[in-house]
Amino acid sequence: MYDLSRRNFLKHTSVYSALGAVAPQFLTRTAEAATQSIAGFDNDHVLVVVQLSGGNDGLNMLVPHTDDSYHRARPQIGLKKDRLIKVTDDLALNDQFSSMKNLYDNAQLSIIQGIGYPNPQRSHFRSMEIWHTASDSDEYLSNGWIGRYFDNECSGDAQPQVGVSIGKERPQVFTGEKGYGVAFEDPLKYGWNEGNGYDNLANFTKINEAKSKDDDTIDFLRHVTSSAILSSQEVRDVAEKAKKMNDVSNRKGRRPLSNALSSIASLIQLDLATRIYYVSSGGFDTHAGQAGKHDALLNGVGTALEDFQKKLQKDGTAKRVTTLVFSEFGRRVKENKSGGTDHGTAAPMFLMGDNIKPGLHGKTPSLTDLDKGDLKYTTILSNVLTHYQEVIMLLHRFIDSLLYGIYKS
Repeated sequence: MYDLSRRNFLKHTSVYSALGAVAPQFLTRTAEAATQSIAGFDNDHVLVVVQLSGGNDGLNMLVPHTDDSYHRARPQIGLKKDRLIKVTDDLALNDQFSSMKNLYDNAQLSIIQGIGYPNPQRSHFRSMEIWHTASDSDEYLSNGWIGRYFDNECSGDAQPQVGVSIGKERPQVFTGEKGYGVAFEDPLKYGWNEGNGYDNLANFTKINEAKSKDDDTIDFLRHVTSSAILSSQEVRDVAEKAKKMNDVSNRKGRRPLSNALSSIASLIQLDLATRIYYVSSGGFDTHAGQAGKHDALLNGVGTALEDFQKKLQKDGTAKRVTTLVFSEFGRRVKENKSGGTDHGTAAPMFLMGDNIKPGLHGKTPSLTDLDKGDLKYTTILSNVLTHYQEVIMLLHRFIDSLLYGIYKS
């Protein structure tokens, strides 16, 4: 949950006081500004980003089943014909990913092949950093590509929850100069929590009620806490309505990704002042015993995504939402001695929704022309996230403006 405690406000007071007029504007805006439209977004479209953490094995998800090289490289874990759902003459989906084939057949899924970048990094941390910042492998950036969009386009006037991550930590992709984007596991618990000692409700209230003539620090803290209360209260109010709308009993026994996407669908329906949602699903680092494990992961992700799209359609919000699904890297072509696959490079990426250009896009990577046992990318990652024309044309206007807006001066 995003920490709004007085302790953290005070910890950063000296920095903010020194910044003066250049302090994040959303922290000092008035209550009236909370009711204004979202700066930087000219419509109500929403982007949902789903991260498959650990490095998803794209070759056992989208299978080049007619290529003998695939079967030679994977005698144990390679999928046989009876386990495949045909997409083209040469490519098929894992049968545990059948939910995605349903979306594909309904023209709601776009598969982009061979996503990667020059000089690939097989470290989870570094590769994810590259994905989050849209940097080259020899370039080190701290701010994320979504955070840069917030900085350049939101003019300091949007609310903190313009970007929401369902999870314990705010992802690096939200990192920017103006501090947009919040994280929480449960929207009903998002807000300030009373701590120990002086970090209590009475002192928190005093800060909000403090009237000062010359004390810029107290004045700044009062504005900070007021803004925090406004944003967290809106999130909790919407979450409370969502809870009443949904049958909580139906959520029991479901996978975390399903529950997270269901919550996001409800927040979208209730028009929370959020335009970008982020959620991750782990377990894809399949170094050993991959066969059954990976099947279960794909089944869970595919079911969650299909259910999410169905809920959006039922709620009447499907035309507003596009979902992007990615993993930090693929796996190596050849299986290892533990019945798994090690860290690799290029892999497919998915776009889901009613406004995408459906179908299969990009070139299938070769299984014989390899880079030290790894697939060579056929679509460059940084181009996908910034200015790659062929791929950007797949996206509807909101994401098109999002991607192009990153580097506006």
